[in-house]
Amino acid sequence: MDNSLEIAQQIKGKILELPEAKEYLRLKSIIENDEEIKSLQEKIISLRKDKKIKEAKELTDKLNSMPIIINFEAVRDQLADTLKVISNILK
Repeated sequence: MDNSLEIAQQIKGKILELPEAKEYLRLKSIIENDEEIKSLQEKIISLRKDKKIKEAKELTDKLNSMPIIINFEAVRDQLADTLKVISNILK
């Protein structure tokens, strides 16, 4: 294996061991498998297609106020910050 590719694989492995990466993946999996969230997302898409912007916004607000979504977004932002730091170090 190319040395650069090997190093990249090692970095990826270390990133996936980070607590924020583990939590991100855990929450992502829960969200992807949650029937209520899936239903809300489908309704939002349908309402937007039908140009029912007010109704879509109301459901979007409901979705975004769910604790799992709030936690997911916070963890996602933490992980993004960590990845920026790693990226800057590698430059």
